[in-house]
Amino acid sequence: MIRRSRPLSATINHTSAIKNNLADFFTLSRGIIGVIILSLSLLGKDAYTVVVVLALMGAATDVLDGRTARRYLSKDRKGKLGRYDLVFDTFFVLCILAYLSLSRIVMPMVLGLAWIVLALIASSVWKFKAKVLNLFEITTILTLFAIAGIFDLKLFFILIVPTTLAVVIFNWDRMWYVLRVKIPREFSE
Repeated sequence: MIRRSRPLSATINHTSAIKNNLADFFTLSRGIIGVIILSLSLLGKDAYTVVVVLALMGAATDVLDGRTARRYLSKDRKGKLGRYDLVFDTFFVLCILAYLSLSRIVMPMVLGLAWIVLALIASSVWKFKAKVLNLFEITTILTLFAIAGIFDLKLFFILIVPTTLAVVIFNWDRMWYVLRVKIPREFSE
């Protein structure tokens, strides 16, 4: 029996479809990782190391979705989830904060949950504008670093700091652009 292989055009279209949807996969995975982290609140402080690893994986998907979108998608075309990328980012960091709050790690639970409610209300009132989402995302990330350093200094310096530095170095040009151009432009509008 003669086995027919796929025509070259079908293989190219299949590969193209994967490339076109890869950024959306990374964006969606950040939302899924956020939900998993939130569910680990049921285990409390015992799940902290797992949450740190998942948080770092989620941060890596953020870098990867940006790189794949810039590489495989044209400037005028985003993936299906591309316009929600910042919403997924903010949701992700708020899930981490919710875990830390519900697990009573370092901060009073009420303070963390109040910040999350404020972020959700402000985001919805201002219709998920980039500057509002960035305001909550950036301040929450800085808070997460402070909490991680206070709660487990050894894990912070062994895992979080080196991984964060590697991501910054790997993505230096994009980080510089976001800090020097993108965010100032969003806050000046």
